[in-house]
Amino acid sequence: MIKALCSDRDKFRFISDLINSLEKSTIFKQFFYFDSVESTQDFASNLLSDRDRDRVENFYSSVIISDYQSGGKGRKGHNWASPKGGIWMSVALKTNLKTPNLFHILMLVTRLLCQTLEHTTKLMSMVKWPNDILINGKKVAGLLLDAEVQSNSINQVIIGLGVNSNNDLDLTKLMINDKNCRIHDYDITTIKYENQNIEISNYDFILYFLKSFDDTFQDLTSIKFVEELTTYYRNKIMESQKHLRYRFSKDGNAFNGEISKIYDDGSLLVRNLESNSDADDDLVKIKSVYDLN
Repeated sequence: MIKALCSDRDKFRFISDLINSLEKSTIFKQFFYFDSVESTQDFASNLLSDRDRDRVENFYSSVIISDYQSGGKGRKGHNWASPKGGIWMSVALKTNLKTPNLFHILMLVTRLLCQTLEHTTKLMSMVKWPNDILINGKKVAGLLLDAEVQSNSINQVIIGLGVNSNNDLDLTKLMINDKNCRIHDYDITTIKYENQNIEISNYDFILYFLKSFDDTFQDLTSIKFVEELTTYYRNKIMESQKHLRYRFSKDGNAFNGEISKIYDDGSLLVRNLESNSDADDDLVKIKSVYDLN
């Protein structure tokens, strides 16, 4: 059984079309689409908590979409500007995966965002470590993972996606300043702006992403598939160094760095470019953003 909750008829039509196109989905069975929420990530978290508290046995993996977020979130608790026109979405699901798979999920979603962007617009994507999606050196999308982990197992995961698709670029920049959102050492953009000011279909973007996710998520248990993911991710990160400056921080000290190696868990070996020495002491280990130790 598939469930849907929407704030108006247009959104119900949007979700109905989505459900019909995802009729063979083995994952997504519950959909929410709102005019505004504080955060799709928080809504998903509350949804999972309510189901656990009420001891509902049949959990429905859920997709939560909102036109606007009043309290959108990025990594490390940073705010995320989410004006109307963009894609603000969270996917909540239970899993039987192990904790090392958490970074594999990040790599999968990063690849799917790149592939969806390139399929929808023909624009070329770039990935800045760990998971910022860029076009022409400017950030256009990001993702956030919240997971409940017990005894080396991922009980549930919430994947938050923020995509600057058709939202007004100037307004988004103003909101970033007003909300004290995280300031990067690179600019932001929207797909519309980079696409010669031509709007894309948010519906087509969401559908392609969800279909691709549905087709590949179960493959995370395959060693071969994870190896392919890792190769794709490493190539994207190393390619980004040709166009971007990386800054890292170790023990409170910030420095310009060059990535020398990307480990399987997403951690890095980085050369400090501000050091006067060429010795191996200049190589710094940077932890994975999803280091659980």
